[in-house]
Amino acid sequence: MRIQLVFSSRLRASVTFLIALLSMLAGCADQRISTVESFRAARKAGDLDLARSYLSADPRVWYDSKEGEGSAWKLGGGRYKQWDTHFRGKSELGPWHVESGTLWAVAEEMNDYFRLIERQDMPRYRITYFFDDQDRISGYMISAADPDAPSSPMVSRYEEFETWAFANDPEEWEYLRPGGSLDPTGDRAERTRVLANRWRASVNLPPIE
Repeated sequence: MRIQLVFSSRLRASVTFLIALLSMLAGCADQRISTVESFRAARKAGDLDLARSYLSADPRVWYDSKEGEGSAWKLGGGRYKQWDTHFRGKSELGPWHVESGTLWAVAEEMNDYFRLIERQDMPRYRITYFFDDQDRISGYMISAADPDAPSSPMVSRYEEFETWAFANDPEEWEYLRPGGSLDPTGDRAERTRVLANRWRASVNLPPIE
């Protein structure tokens, strides 16, 4: 009887500890979700000082994998700021997931550029947030929405646009795609829209202003 009582007491203690641990982890997850959502709301509202209050002293950015020190994360700037602003990019986040002390969600994005090239599928990517020991955001990473899924080709008319642009205005195309790669800086967003609308007119598609 004594052995059974001791065992029951230890079992109750283990269950109590497990419940407390799960509650603590849930509390941490809830706090991190609240931090990220508050940060994103402040940034969207243009209150960068408030947004920075949710970040660590030296937040970093990674792409595809969290290797090395990453790049400095500067609010209100970045190579794609003008591009995203001009093309009115919008992203919709799915539910948050807690994994190994990080917080991630899958986002679906659409913008005028994708409409210009007649992209049919909604681009999807994963955004993962990292935290310091004070639960401030220490950085984020953009990666594939499902790293284990096989990649699928983009459904769009981009190649048709590229072929037309190279044949009809190669100098402009080289400026917009130096070395064959997208450069989102400077006035390239506006000039990309102009060129894409010229191509759309050539194939009897309406302009996207």
